Amino acid sequence: MANLHDTFLELNESIRLDASRKDSLRTSRDAIRDKIRRYFSGRPLLGLKPKFHGQGSFMMNTIIEPISREFDIDDGIYFILEDAPGHAIQTYRNWIIDALKGHTKEDPVDKNTCVRLIYKASYHVDLPIYHVQEGAKPKLAHKTKGWIESDPREFMVWFSSKCDERGQLRRIVRYLKVWSNFRKGELPAGMIMSILAAENFVSSPRDDIALCLTLARIMENLERSFTCLRPTTPIGEDLLATFSKTKRDYFLSSLRSLVKAASFATSDSASHKDACKQWQLCFGADRFPFEDEEIVEERFRMDLKYSIDIDCIVRQNGFRDKHLSLIIRDRSWLLPERELEFYIKTPPPLSSYEVYWKVRNVGSEAIRRKQVRGQILPDGGRKSRSEKSCFQGKHYVECYIVQHDVCVARAGIWVPIANTH
Repeated sequence: MANLHDTFLELNESIRLDASRKDSLRTSRDAIRDKIRRYFSGRPLLGLKPKFHGQGSFMMNTIIEPISREFDIDDGIYFILEDAPGHAIQTYRNWIIDALKGHTKEDPVDKNTCVRLIYKASYHVDLPIYHVQEGAKPKLAHKTKGWIESDPREFMVWFSSKCDERGQLRRIVRYLKVWSNFRKGELPAGMIMSILAAENFVSSPRDDIALCLTLARIMENLERSFTCLRPTTPIGEDLLATFSKTKRDYFLSSLRSLVKAASFATSDSASHKDACKQWQLCFGADRFPFEDEEIVEERFRMDLKYSIDIDCIVRQNGFRDKHLSLIIRDRSWLLPERELEFYIKTPPPLSSYEVYWKVRNVGSEAIRRKQVRGQILPDGGRKSRSEKSCFQGKHYVECYIVQHDVCVARAGIWVPIANTH
C-alpha cells in the first residue's frame, strides 16, 4: 500500500494562503471597515454604529489558493438595533455602496446576499449586512427575500466543534475544495463541502486514508438521501434542495469517480507511482506534488529506534548567520539567494552510520520549473547538506539515519521561501 500522507501534507502546504497573503487580505478588510465606520460617524443623525465579524472560509481556516487565483473573503456588517429596522433593506445596502465608492477602481456590486468590493489583485470582499435585536438571531438583508434569519458566527462555532486537534478535518475540506476547483462543471459551494466533510469525517493517522474513508461515507449518505441540512440558523434548511436533476447527477457521478480513485490509490495493490498518478487525475498534475519521488520505506528496511532533530544555518554575505528554526518560530519566510546548510542538531547515539537527505520542492512554481525533485541521496560522510534558496514555495528537507541498510531515524524541516528579494 502506498503511504501518501506526507505528499498530502505537501499538497496542503502548497494550496494554503501564505502569511503575507493573509496579511494583505486583513489589511484590505480593515481598510474597508475603517471607511464604513467613518461614513456613519460623519452622519450622526442616522444613529448607526456598525460592527463587524469575519466569516466564511478565511475565518474558518479552510480557504485555498484557487487555480484562477481569484477568491473571496467575507466580512459581516452588523447593525445592533433596539427595534425592527427603521429603513428599507435597499437603504442599508445603498449606504454601504456609497461608503465604499472610489475605494477600488471598480464600483461596489449590489449582489443578492451582499455588497461585493472587487480588488484588482484577484480577490473580492463580500459584505453581507445584518441587523440584530437583543435576544434574537441576526437577520440578513437579502435583496429579494427581505430580512432572513442567518447566523454565520453560529456556523463557525459549530464547525470548530467538529474539528480535531491535528487539523485533519480542515485539511480534508481543503482537499475537497481543490478537487472541486479542478473539476470542470458546477459542484457544490464551499459551505456544502464543509458540512458534508464535517458530518461524515473519519479520522486516520494518514490524510489519504482519512480522505478516502470520509468520501465513502459522504457517497453512501448522499445516495441514501440527497440532502445537506444546515446545522445552524436557519437550522434544517436543505442546501441541496435547489439542485436540478442534471446538477445532482453530475455531482454524484463526479463524487463516484473520486471515491473510486481514492479507493484504488489507498489499496494494497497500488504502487507509490500509480497512487500518485491517480490522485493527480483528481487534483491536477500541476497541484499534486509528485515527480518520481523516492520513498524511504521502499529503499530501506525501517526500524525507527532513535530520535533526531535537524536544523539549517542560513547565510548571506554581509548578514549574520541565522538558524532556520528561529525563522520558522517567528513565522517568517526566507528570501531567495540564501546559502543553506542543513545539519543534524541532535545525532543518534551510534558510533557509525550513514546519512541520507531528500529535498522536496513544493508548490506551483516548483512544478512549473520541473524542480520538484525528491531523490534520496547520501551525503558522503559530511553529515550535512548544502542547498540554496532559489524560488518561492514551502519546500521540505528530510534526513535519514541508516545503519546496515536499515533506516533507524528520520527527521524533516519545512523551508518557506518568499517570492521577492
